[in-house]
Amino acid sequence: MSILQLKTNLPPLPRKLKNYLYKISGVAISNKRYRWGIDIIEKYASHYSLSDNEKYKLGLLYDHLAMKAKGLLKEKYLREAEVIYKEILKQNQKYFLALYGIGRIYSVRENYNKALYYQIKAYKRMMKLPRNQRGALAIGVLYQKKGDYKKAEKWYLREYKDCSRNNFGTALNLFNFYKEIKNYPKALFYGLKTEKLLKTEFKIKKEYIAV
Repeated sequence: MSILQLKTNLPPLPRKLKNYLYKISGVAISNKRYRWGIDIIEKYASHYSLSDNEKYKLGLLYDHLAMKAKGLLKEKYLREAEVIYKEILKQNQKYFLALYGIGRIYSVRENYNKALYYQIKAYKRMMKLPRNQRGALAIGVLYQKKGDYKKAEKWYLREYKDCSRNNFGTALNLFNFYKEIKNYPKALFYGLKTEKLLKTEFKIKKEYIAV
C-alpha cells in the first residue's frame, strides 16, 4: 500500500515546501537520484497532503527507479508507481499525466498493447487542452517496439506536425527512425532538416548570450 493511502485528512503542503519538493524532484530526475528523491517526498507526504502534481512526481521517481532495478524489486517499484497513478485518477480522472504514467509502467513490463491503451487515452485528453500538444511521440515509440513501423511512422509524423515542423527534437527523432528502418532517402531529408534547425538554435543562443 502506498504511503498516500495510509493517512487521510492531512493539512495541505505549505507553499515553501511545495517549491522545495519541486526542486527536489527535478534534481532527482536529472541526476538519476530516484531513491533519494522518493525518501524526501515520502517524508513530507506522511505529514501533509500532496497535490496531483506532487503525487505524479513521486510516481515518476518510482517508475524511473524500476527501470534501474531487476526482478522482484523492479516489479515492486512498478507497483508502487501504479498505485500512486491510480490514486490520482481516483480523485481526478482528467489528470492525463497519470494515464501516461500507467502507460509507461506497462511499457517497462513489455505489455505494449496495454501501454498503448493508456497512452492513446492520455493523448486524446491532452489534445483538448489549449497548450499541451505533445504525446504522439510516446505512442510512436510503442508501435516501433511492437514492430509496427507503419503506425509508428504515423504517430512520429503527428508529433512533428503537433509541435510545428521547426522543432529540432521531432526532426531528429524522424531521422533516427528512418535510419533504423533503412529508409535512407527520408532519413537524409530529416537529417538535413535537423542540421539546419540545430544551426538555427545555436545561432539564437549565441545572439542571446551576446546581448
